Amino acid sequence: MATKRLKYTVGAVATCGLILVLALVVYLGVTDSSSTDDIYLIPEGYEGDIQVNYNVAGAPGLAKEGKYDVIPIRADGTFDTSKPDMEYGLVTDQYFYVSQDGRRTPIDKSCVNVRGNGASETGSTVIRHNYLKITKTKCGDDFRAWGK
Repeated sequence: MATKRLKYTVGAVATCGLILVLALVVYLGVTDSSSTDDIYLIPEGYEGDIQVNYNVAGAPGLAKEGKYDVIPIRADGTFDTSKPDMEYGLVTDQYFYVSQDGRRTPIDKSCVNVRGNGASETGSTVIRHNYLKITKTKCGDDFRAWGK
């Protein structure tokens, strides 16, 4: 009887241990996912499409603020960088309007439509693109989801 109880106890402990190991693996897999980590600096009052081009020969790299890449959008809504590619994963980006004297004002996420990514080729060079749309006048769930 004691041997049966011991086998049951060992089996139960082994099963619990296996469940804990699997839970830890799943937890680490979820929490170690990648994220985009960009800060977009957009000229104050800008409204419209934004395109960031990656892997552009001769363009500047991206400055860092902590773990974030800083992307200073030009007045025409574009920015070129020599960084080979964008970050992919959970979108953790931050968006700011920047005044002429450098003050930042956060842009509400309901005013940002993340449109997606693309690529083009120039010779053998692949240029990657990231597209957004910013509004000041149409903020809301529809704009955030559909850009309308």
